[in-house]
Amino acid sequence: MKIGRVQHDNKNYDVLFINGKPYDLSRILNDANISPFDLTEDIVQENMHRLIEIGGDFNFLVPLDRVNQIRDFYAFEEHARNSRKNRGLEMIPQWYEVPVYYYTNKDALLAHMEKIHKPSFTNQLDLEVEVGIVIGKDGRNIKQEDAISYIYGLTLMNDWSARDVWKRESLLNLGPSKSKDFATSIGPYITTVDEILKLWNGKSFNIELESYINNRLFSRSNMKDIYWGMGQIVEYCSQDVTLKRGDILMTGTFPGGCIFERNDPKLGWLKQGDVIEIRSEVLGSLKNEVN
Repeated sequence: MKIGRVQHDNKNYDVLFINGKPYDLSRILNDANISPFDLTEDIVQENMHRLIEIGGDFNFLVPLDRVNQIRDFYAFEEHARNSRKNRGLEMIPQWYEVPVYYYTNKDALLAHMEKIHKPSFTNQLDLEVEVGIVIGKDGRNIKQEDAISYIYGLTLMNDWSARDVWKRESLLNLGPSKSKDFATSIGPYITTVDEILKLWNGKSFNIELESYINNRLFSRSNMKDIYWGMGQIVEYCSQDVTLKRGDILMTGTFPGGCIFERNDPKLGWLKQGDVIEIRSEVLGSLKNEVN
């Protein structure tokens, strides 16, 4: 299933996307007294006749009505290695010991097609191609072999970065903070785990992502190449801490998925008017224009 939220005629709707079109779920959810997290394929099939397409113009909203917390990881070895190299640093053994993460600003989420304002404090605006793992139920001290049962679904994400500020912050061994907290884009919907289980390899999902800048291919990579698997990430996060329904665990940047990692002076930094799109045959499309 592909579950999201849209706004139509100044009213917000929980919706199911079918062939790219949004269908109102309110009657089904209200009658069953459930949230979208509790929706199952069986419930949908039993109530297909009650789904009403939202016609006309609509705006995409952040697909979760309430995001609890967002943790952003550093889980792809190739990205970590290249990024450190570009700062004149070697890989350190500690990177292979724990799947490190930081907290980012849940109140700075941008929806699909929403414009991102270029911050006044940066001259090096960058994209970061990522996937968000949405937690579907509360859990504490979760074992990695059980982690898949706690994952509600996946969504595309773009972790916008003020790279010049980030470079300064990275020297202080804390953060990142201001370089990241101004905007994070999230996909138009969450693709639920039941739809993609066939792509699960026990560690991650075989899902290819492409990114485009002004409709020109920028990167291509696959989620299956992640070093720290989904189970390891969930287990580490939940050690003596309760992961909650509505938490999002971001994978960190896919290999080649940011300008800084590519270290190509011909690319230049993002500027006003640039359109960034992340595409996946499985997870859809996330597009934002820099304003």
